[in-house]
Amino acid sequence: MVDVDYYSFRQLLREATDRGGRIETRDTDRWNAYVKAHNLNTTAARAIAATRFDAPESVIIDLGGEGDGLYVYSDLEEGCLRLVYQHP
Repeated sequence: MVDVDYYSFRQLLREATDRGGRIETRDTDRWNAYVKAHNLNTTAARAIAATRFDAPESVIIDLGGEGDGLYVYSDLEEGCLRLVYQHP
């Protein structure tokens, strides 16, 4: 998990919402398909975020670009983390 500038994230999230690339956990079919296709460990991501934020929310951005992925954020604390894989 890496820190992401909260305001840049909100702008990306707005773009994803406008273009249909925002996937919420309640959109079970799309969420599960993206998680499976990208082999994401959402449980670990949320656990890590819970150590930083009181009530983190998860969202997937899928716009076909380098900003795609799983984000965990807190509007209250104006913070955001993104799940990224570090290659050795």
